[in-house]
Amino acid sequence: MREVADAARVRAFMSAISAHAETPARIYFTGGATAVLIGWRPTTIDVDIKIVPESDSLLHAIPGLKDALRINVELAAPDQFIPPLEGWEERSIFISQEGRLAFYHY
Repeated sequence: MREVADAARVRAFMSAISAHAETPARIYFTGGATAVLIGWRPTTIDVDIKIVPESDSLLHAIPGLKDALRINVELAAPDQFIPPLEGWEERSIFISQEGRLAFYHY
């Protein structure tokens, strides 16, 4: 059974997925994960992410991490629903660097 994600669980996901990064990439958090990491709310039902550039090694790691960490992880970002604003990547707020992965708020 998967559980809600608090800041510790989101950070555990960050650390765990970083071990699977074969090349440098960015992971952007959206929705509840951002709200949890910033401290706006204590938990979120799922961790929505966008991987840039997409990476087979990271995508293949997600199902196992979801089970191991007992959290829901979804590939979801605003640009899947509405046109992205120009320069959104440059305006995204940096969270941390974990190995080859840089994490940002979308």
